[in-house]
Amino acid sequence: MSEPRGDHEAPMDADESMPEAGGPWHNVPRPTTEELLAPSAQVADPPSIPLVVKIVGILIVLVLLLLSVWLGLSLGRSGSVEPSPTASVDESLWALEPPVQVGSLVRGDVTTKPAESTGGREIITSTYTDGTDKVILLLSRPEDDLTSYLTYAGVSNAAPVEGSRGISCGISDDNKLPFCARVVDDTAIAVASLSEQDIPTLISLLGAFYEELQ
Repeated sequence: MSEPRGDHEAPMDADESMPEAGGPWHNVPRPTTEELLAPSAQVADPPSIPLVVKIVGILIVLVLLLLSVWLGLSLGRSGSVEPSPTASVDESLWALEPPVQVGSLVRGDVTTKPAESTGGREIITSTYTDGTDKVILLLSRPEDDLTSYLTYAGVSNAAPVEGSRGISCGISDDNKLPFCARVVDDTAIAVASLSEQDIPTLISLLGAFYEELQ
């Protein structure tokens, strides 16, 4: 049985067998489970915005919104085209139909001029006679001003008749005879003399024609 060799060396520790890498090696302890689950660094809260700054910011946003709305409305109004005013006729008004007879006066010829040929007015004229006296009835719609109508109808020296409820009378440029008219229900009603009736007679006839037209 051989004896153990005298030069037998003791086994080397594992730590002594590893080469040094740039300095002494240290055993770093591993973190625990609690340390791994805990946040590594505390996140700092962002700095709070001062209340004054918040209020100013909200006011600026509101002003910008109001300004944009105002600009939009202004541009919309400026871009729209306003329709030109046109004469309108209330369809509930009585029809422009001359009565067949008023007192002893009987209707004769009736002439209608459409609005397209008279600047927007519908004009109807009709003659009346009792065999001796003769007048002409003129209806025009729409009309809202008696003075303008008398000028359009060619009546000179027209003036309101006192106590006649809105009737004005003058002289027709066509036959130089009396001409009386009034405006009621957006309609001009006129009676012109064709056989030299006087103004009081024409005023009375205007009232009689209006009652029949209703």
